[in-house]
Amino acid sequence: MPAPKPAVEEVSGYLGVGSLQLLGAFFIIDGYTGFFTLVELYAKSSAVAILFTVPLLVISYVLGMLTSLATEVGLERAVRPHLTAELFALALNTGKEPLIARYAEVERHSRLLHGCTLAFLLLAFGCLAERTNMPGYGVVGTVCFIVGVCIAFLCPFLARRLQSELKRYVLAVAEPHAQSAA
Repeated sequence: MPAPKPAVEEVSGYLGVGSLQLLGAFFIIDGYTGFFTLVELYAKSSAVAILFTVPLLVISYVLGMLTSLATEVGLERAVRPHLTAELFALALNTGKEPLIARYAEVERHSRLLHGCTLAFLLLAFGCLAERTNMPGYGVVGTVCFIVGVCIAFLCPFLARRLQSELKRYVLAVAEPHAQSAA
């Protein structure tokens, strides 16, 4: 089996997670320092936009990948993962390409959901910090903070749900396959 090429979804997923993290960090910095006015001043120049676009995309991708992997490792230390090497071997031994593809898809989605945990926490705290810049609309920042924290805590549970569903599928397919091989 040839080595799989990185899927567009994987690249865009990490890029999205990293972009959300940068946005959350920007909101936090702006909420405490008023940094947006400085950014707005420099953003009027097309040269600055050209100079910063590609590096920010690379930073977003790397940041998204690093935090997705780090969060996944941290969660696996706290809770035993469903996606183990043994489960992957079982899926491979069935020889069913759709099941193997589903395994890779669930693994990718789980990793991205783990990365979204930190991204939504940063966004939540960024919304809280931005309340000072939104006189009269502070309740919006508070509501966004609560929603962001709820989504951040929901992401690992959704990843776990995807993994447990996949584990049931693999075990259901692998059991009859093992019996027929014997």
